[in-house]
Amino acid sequence: MLHKKCYHCGNKCITNNIYINNLFFCCTGCITIYKIINKYNLLKFYELNKNPGFSHKKKYDFSYLDTETIYKKIISYYDKKITIVSFNIPTIHCSSCIWLLENITKIEKNIIKSTVNFTKKKINITYKNSVYKLSDLANLLTKIGYKPSITYGNINNYNINYNNYLLYKIVISFFCFGNIMLLSFPEYLGSNSDEWFINHNNFFRLLMFILSIPIISFSSIDYFRDAFLGLKNKYLNIEIPISIGILVLFFRSIYELIYNLGSGYFDSLSGLVFFLLLGKNLQLKTFKYLSFDNNYQYFYPIYVTKLTNNLEEKIIISNLKKGDIIIIKNEEIIPADSILIDGLAMIDNSFITGESNIRYKKIGDYIYAGAKQRGGMIKLKIIKNVDKSYLNNLWINEAFRNKKLNNNTRLNLVSKYFTIIILMISIISGGYWYIKNVNRVFEIISSILIVACPCGLALSTPFIYGNVIHILGNKGFYIRDIYTIERLSKITYLIFDKTGTITEIDKSNIQYFGEYIGYDKKLKIVSLLKNSNHPLCKILYKKFSYINSPKIVTGFEESPGKGIKGLVDGIEIKVGKYSYILNSKNIRNKKKDTKVFLSFDKKTIGFFKVKNFFRNKLRKIFKTLSKEYKLLIMSGDNDKEKKYLKYLLPSKCRFLFFKSPIDKYKIINNLQKIGERVIMFGDGINDTLALKKSDVGIVLSNNNSFCPNCDIIMDARSFERIPIFLKYTKISSKLVFISFIISIIYNMIGLSVAITGYLTPIISAILMPLSFISVLVFSVLSSWITAYKLKII
Repeated sequence: MLHKKCYHCGNKCITNNIYINNLFFCCTGCITIYKIINKYNLLKFYELNKNPGFSHKKKYDFSYLDTETIYKKIISYYDKKITIVSFNIPTIHCSSCIWLLENITKIEKNIIKSTVNFTKKKINITYKNSVYKLSDLANLLTKIGYKPSITYGNINNYNINYNNYLLYKIVISFFCFGNIMLLSFPEYLGSNSDEWFINHNNFFRLLMFILSIPIISFSSIDYFRDAFLGLKNKYLNIEIPISIGILVLFFRSIYELIYNLGSGYFDSLSGLVFFLLLGKNLQLKTFKYLSFDNNYQYFYPIYVTKLTNNLEEKIIISNLKKGDIIIIKNEEIIPADSILIDGLAMIDNSFITGESNIRYKKIGDYIYAGAKQRGGMIKLKIIKNVDKSYLNNLWINEAFRNKKLNNNTRLNLVSKYFTIIILMISIISGGYWYIKNVNRVFEIISSILIVACPCGLALSTPFIYGNVIHILGNKGFYIRDIYTIERLSKITYLIFDKTGTITEIDKSNIQYFGEYIGYDKKLKIVSLLKNSNHPLCKILYKKFSYINSPKIVTGFEESPGKGIKGLVDGIEIKVGKYSYILNSKNIRNKKKDTKVFLSFDKKTIGFFKVKNFFRNKLRKIFKTLSKEYKLLIMSGDNDKEKKYLKYLLPSKCRFLFFKSPIDKYKIINNLQKIGERVIMFGDGINDTLALKKSDVGIVLSNNNSFCPNCDIIMDARSFERIPIFLKYTKISSKLVFISFIISIIYNMIGLSVAITGYLTPIISAILMPLSFISVLVFSVLSSWITAYKLKII
């Protein structure tokens, strides 16, 4: 008796009486899941893929997840309202899974947000914890067929890889390929005249057919599924010609087997799939090696201030360990889960939760990695080792990508019509060979469809840009992603902030004018200055660095582009512009000096006169840049140094002073409206708006903390190499185009040979990965040779 297939999971239904809405199900578990999906109008789950679900007949007890010890180890974030947790879901396998899991908010109102990482088989869920438990969430996921994998390794942050299916496919295809080739050897060696072989030939052919079934039903299934989804979404992807080629070989072989015309192409079919999968595995491994998102955290220097025996030192975040004491200042991001041990924490969790509400923390409170301090200086004790991948999540988070992702238009154009062209060529060639030699039609068509796979075209951009990102990252130029490089290659305008960007903080000359400042007042000033990361505050703090044991600051506030204030021993101290000290908007420094004013108890007592020290080789750098770009110095400072800068910098360079953060934002917006592509160079403190608005925002790191709002983090020591870095990114765009042309030429040669009948499907399958290898070799060599000639490496 033929058994019906379960509508949900595809398993055979042992009895025919388990059904609903004229649909059959294998068990009550599948019916339950279907009812849930149907109840919340999520039937698109079944439209995306046929039988996409998994059946869970066993009941699980997740109550242990609510115990405090395990709960704290599993969750990523917790407060009085929400919890964020990440689960491994091994059963995620298709687009239907992603769609359903990301729409789980429609099933459970207490779930706020759900995102799926398909490649890592992970789901990240934010939910309301007032009435909903972690065990409830785990039960819901299990109920709809996606049981979370919670193991000792998960709890202790060990990496677990569930992506072994490709390896299984390769092993099975190799086994079938090897055995089919052995069964085909007698015919290769001309044994058709042997009487015993002729009598048993059908048996060997039947064995080859049986061995081809796992090739079609398991090893090739991804190509068929992707091709089907492409057609369903009215998109012609590269899997379509490959799938057609595989199916043509399979059904032609069955046809020959049934009518006893020959042994078919089972050997070519199995070899084709094996080499395709082998090439795919090589691509994945190579791309993972070159992938910037997987490698950047091992070499970019995000610094934090560590306290050892009351002495401060700047260390790389990745060197932090459990038990270390760190200092976090205003606007700095907390790098690891910590406990507050000193100071008033005003925590902004918007990077974690998306909410920008400030939460006050008292000594002893738990603070999660990724939170930002919005007040004065605090001291924290690290209680968990730094999980570098968490900073990676902040860096690649879409929330900080307000720029449009510009795709390669040439590649999109070719990708759009490539499959159509290949199918037309196959049909025309098939018609020609039908007239010339009908026995070779299917072989020729299959060869054309396989050898024309445009893998090289698709991989040109990520391979070259990925390697460029890796090379520049090792030289202190840390790029967010390949889309940033594409925007870099089209830049027309460069804007530089002044203080802390084209000036060196450590070499500034400082003079004080005003009332005498005794040790007690100096101590209060240092205590306030220490809370800020603004370049001028850093300059002044360094002047008084010999003063130890700063006092506690309360009510700390920092007004971007204006100044800072706070209470020290009950006395209000202000440091900043004259207009900020006097609470007046229209007062400007008439002598146009760079001055930082001081006030105690609303009384101005003096000011510091700061003489900037401009970076080494600034004239040479800007002269080189002026040949390619329009230049602008844009500062919130006064214009006293404008005359000197005009002498120092090229005549093409423009200057704008007295500009607030909002002014900078508007200026960039106006430039973009007239078609300019803008890079903004800033220090990451007062330039946040400008950095986000620009086409590419670059933060110069002077031992600063992490700044996820920018596109590039640049080591300030590499400033003089900016022209070379920008030139390299422009050349890399040309290298992508050259690689693109190489791939097209390769495909044209392969097609011409296949059309003439000199290629078999199995040889085509071997040649197709060679296209990928040629792109890989060119990408790596060309990007490294270019970097060598530019003296980057």
